[in-house]
Amino acid sequence: METIPCNTCGQSSFRFLHTKNSPLGETFTIVRCETCGLVQVNPQPSLEAVKKYYHDSYFTQRTERGYDNYYSSELRKEISRVFQMNLHDLNFFTWEGERKLQNQTSKKPLSSLDIGCAAGYFVAYLKERGYEAKGIEIADGPVRFARETLGLSIFQDNFLEWDKGFQNKFDVITLWATIEHLHQPKETLEKIKKHLLPGGILILSTCRYGFLAKWNGLNWRYLNVPEHLYYYSFSGLKKLLLSLGYHSPKAFTYGSGMTSRKDASVFFRMRKAFMDRFVKWFQMGDMMVFSVRNDS
Repeated sequence: METIPCNTCGQSSFRFLHTKNSPLGETFTIVRCETCGLVQVNPQPSLEAVKKYYHDSYFTQRTERGYDNYYSSELRKEISRVFQMNLHDLNFFTWEGERKLQNQTSKKPLSSLDIGCAAGYFVAYLKERGYEAKGIEIADGPVRFARETLGLSIFQDNFLEWDKGFQNKFDVITLWATIEHLHQPKETLEKIKKHLLPGGILILSTCRYGFLAKWNGLNWRYLNVPEHLYYYSFSGLKKLLLSLGYHSPKAFTYGSGMTSRKDASVFFRMRKAFMDRFVKWFQMGDMMVFSVRNDS
């Protein structure tokens, strides 16, 4: 555990928010940067200390922070439904069509890299759409599944240590619910820009520290320590992306925090449907999605 400067602004003045115990009984402190407002775990555990939270049971046993069999076809369908909804809301398919027209002369397929790709479901989706699609992931189980079961091209590496010569360039780079897990998110965003082709786009989703997070406090569904190390506000993440030289941001929020249940009553399902629409309409959701361009 090490007290570190704020990853966004580099300052070291923080306001205490919460302490919370992990499933392994370790206690972590959540603070807010007094300068830029970034909410973060600080003091912060090392990467080695966090790795023990990502053993295979994280992907195969239902917990408040893991998955109920991440490798099941049912969960794959649900994950696919969410990212396709997000792509539609970002007007991604219009951009994709324009990009393909630009590449008609060279007849080169669009290329993509999904960082923190887990079992590779988004990599597989873009591969089916004709992309030269690749992923990068550090966890053993998901990498093995992506390679052996889905036949995907997956790098098993830490993105910040991978391809230091910047030889690999992509039309699309994605960070689906990944940035909150990273020890060096700002540095990751800086490196991503160097791997994007001119006119290429970065798409990222992450939990949003806003009204619902503050309302729920320690019970907020995404306050999972130490897996989640950083909690961005909507304005804070947009400001960071623009400061790093990204352009043309498109963004929205979604998610009311009401969890779907198979045994839910009709009244619950109707209330959830209304609340999900309400928080999306009024930009109050506790998840957010951004698309930004590399125009350099």
